[in-house]
Amino acid sequence: MSKQVSENLTVTSFYLWFLLHGTQTGIAMLNFPGKIILGAERDAWVSILITGASIHLIVWMIFYVLDHSEHGDIISLHRQLFGKWLGNVLTLGFYGYILLFISTEVRSYVEVLHVWVFQWSPSWELTLIILLTSIYIVAGGFRVITGICFWCVMIPSIMLITLYFPMKYAHWMSFLPLLTHDASDYVKSAPRAVPLFLGAEFLLLYYPYIKNNKKAQKWAHLAAAHTTSLYLFFACVVFTYFNIEELKHTIWPTLILSKIIRFPFFERFDYLYVFNWFLIILPRICIALWGGTQILRKTVKLKARPALWLTSILLFVVIVQLKGPMTIDRLDALLSVSGTILLYGYIPLLVIWVSIIRMFKRSKLSARIESE
Repeated sequence: MSKQVSENLTVTSFYLWFLLHGTQTGIAMLNFPGKIILGAERDAWVSILITGASIHLIVWMIFYVLDHSEHGDIISLHRQLFGKWLGNVLTLGFYGYILLFISTEVRSYVEVLHVWVFQWSPSWELTLIILLTSIYIVAGGFRVITGICFWCVMIPSIMLITLYFPMKYAHWMSFLPLLTHDASDYVKSAPRAVPLFLGAEFLLLYYPYIKNNKKAQKWAHLAAAHTTSLYLFFACVVFTYFNIEELKHTIWPTLILSKIIRFPFFERFDYLYVFNWFLIILPRICIALWGGTQILRKTVKLKARPALWLTSILLFVVIVQLKGPMTIDRLDALLSVSGTILLYGYIPLLVIWVSIIRMFKRSKLSARIESE
């Protein structure tokens, strides 16, 4: 069976770079330095490299299992391996993960908007604006989403130039001496870097929409390397600007760096940073929302638009119930655990299961040939 949908719905494999990288960068960039230092401290950049390297292995695993899927996605693979009913249940479990993923991203960004810009705006208004924007984009189809991913990677990248200002006050000697921590410290920091790379798992859904998808793996690895380099750069800048104790008590260190940027014609440059982050989280929300729509369309047999609106309404109801920083922290922790289990537990299990089935089919075919 074809592992690619009709050509008029697909995008060039080059755009896999922006699709995967766009879904791996999000709101976690604002506060990750304060989390990963718990263990390896300033040597936590090593943990970023370790986690980034492991993502390349996960990407290879995803391509491996999808290459043996009937229609090239996780939905058909579940049905092949576990039957229609159990397969659909597992796919709907992935749908639940998508709801958690989007809820965490949207609610965390709304909290940033509340604290930084719109102190008196109710969360439901900000949530509604974000979801309606995402619905409008997703309704345009996968090609429109791909275009949004491209521009939402390119435009915010211009903001990297502004890191020149905090780098003027950087204390690079604070990294010395290098690599002074035990292996257990790096192991403690590495799992805290996993949420930074969540998003690669959505390749399990949009793989059939990539042209020549079997040969597109190099772009996925380039995207993972791009993400790792970006986080490594941000971490190094933050580590040289803040001391360890400051980072432990700073909620959004990446965002605070923007407060030292001053122009004669633009006093509150940090506002631009906050609004720029909407472009950064938009690809994650759109890809995940599109994925949830695809799951409902192929499992529950809903049409695309009702599935899109149903998913969005569920998200809106869930998000407006989430109140307070402690709730957001628990939600973030739940997503971190769920994403780690999915990437480092479930996907490797699928690889093992697919490999066992392949070996069984080969031995069965060999026995049949010998009997003939």
